Amino acid sequence: MKILKILFVFFLSVGIGYSQYKDLGVEFGLIPTRVFGNNGASDVFQSGNRESTIGGGFFGFQTGLLLKSVFQISESGISIPFGFEYVFYRAAHRVPLAPNVTLYINHNIDVPTLTLGLRYPLFKLPFANVKFYSELDALGNFVGKSNYKIRIDYESFDSTSIRSVSNKDFAFRFGLGFKAGFLGEIVHPWYANLFASVSYLNLLGKNNKRGELLTPDPRYETIENPVYNFQIAVSLMYKF
Repeated sequence: MKILKILFVFFLSVGIGYSQYKDLGVEFGLIPTRVFGNNGASDVFQSGNRESTIGGGFFGFQTGLLLKSVFQISESGISIPFGFEYVFYRAAHRVPLAPNVTLYINHNIDVPTLTLGLRYPLFKLPFANVKFYSELDALGNFVGKSNYKIRIDYESFDSTSIRSVSNKDFAFRFGLGFKAGFLGEIVHPWYANLFASVSYLNLLGKNNKRGELLTPDPRYETIENPVYNFQIAVSLMYKF
């Protein structure tokens, strides 16, 4: 959360400092994020094989936030988006082990990401001032600690066993993302941005000793495989 506060103050300062320029926009929104690839992040926590890796358990879309400054650098609409994304990876599973015995597993990782890109308008639609664009982004991913919590409830004995572990520390990875979307005017100076993106989180900086990037335990892991994200979202942009 400290990183989040620092970035918020930074972008607020940028917005105030450059608000007199018509070529600046501030973009914000929610970015549902789904991780994919052969990297264990979306696998089940534990299979029947005792010597198998422990999956991250991140099924489906995860919650994410986006905040960017967008600087237009040409009359044709070419712009440079600079900002950050924050994805909250959360997994919670409930497994009945026996009559009146239930296992609860939680796994959490936060990943703030600094982004710097180039947005290029490809063509303009003949209505509502809508442009279709493509964007290439460089990503600096700050992968937080893996927090893994196991709770077993013994209902017959009114007893609970809780164990929390953090076997993987903070890591930093360089990545690359590609985005395509539609940017259209709602009511000036407000714009809506409908987009889809695919990103490669750990393009540079892999560490095989740490194991997979988004799993809770390095046991039985001998390599850090590529981690990919898919996002589809609608954000809002205010143009100064």
